[in-house]
Amino acid sequence: MKDPYIQPNGTLKNKLGIKEYDELNSAEKDIGFVKLIDIGESFKQKYNKEYLKSIHKHIFEDIFDWAGEFRTVPIEKIEIVIPGISLQYSAPKNIDKDLDKAFDDLNNMVWAGKNLDQIVPEFTRKLARIWRIHPFRDGNTRTTLAFAENYAREHGFPMEIAVLLDNLTRIKDESGKVTRYSIRDKFVLAALDDKDYPEPEHLERLIKQSIQVGIEREKEKHNMLLGRQKYDELTL
Repeated sequence: MKDPYIQPNGTLKNKLGIKEYDELNSAEKDIGFVKLIDIGESFKQKYNKEYLKSIHKHIFEDIFDWAGEFRTVPIEKIEIVIPGISLQYSAPKNIDKDLDKAFDDLNNMVWAGKNLDQIVPEFTRKLARIWRIHPFRDGNTRTTLAFAENYAREHGFPMEIAVLLDNLTRIKDESGKVTRYSIRDKFVLAALDDKDYPEPEHLERLIKQSIQVGIEREKEKHNMLLGRQKYDELTL
């Protein structure tokens, strides 16, 4: 099937008129970073597929005409961590129903009363399930991260999205050897079928770290507000 999303050279069609993949990738990172940072202030939501669409549109509307729309073609991406093969993502006709099931599963969870070591594995598994559907032609990882941050904050275990964004890119040394795998690589390993021996622990560690930092930041904000309140009381 011809892919209507790409230019003849394989680069995604975009509003910026960019022809080269690396240049588009860099522009996506720069624009998407700003959108991801302010997304918590932009959305109050129900956690469903329409919300996921709104996040994707917010992040990518300056780059792609199809921002916020589910893909209409099958996709595959060769992964270095599996290695050299692709996950089986949802077929376009199954995206809606697969997301409905994944969100029903997530929204039926009760997080109250659970500690971090109980929350992290469950939350990671459910995020990986949503991510593996890969409903958009591009930008699924960043959309999933933004969704995760807002969901976690509203359910009592705030995440620090900067921790996640620091891991967007795979890092290599001068010889080309990978010295740090990207968060996308970690999603791939977490999303594997049971028969393929998934390794969710890599993504779990990163998500746990982001929650720990997020909780500390919330404590700092709370203490600053208390200090301000006491100061105001003394000066009345």
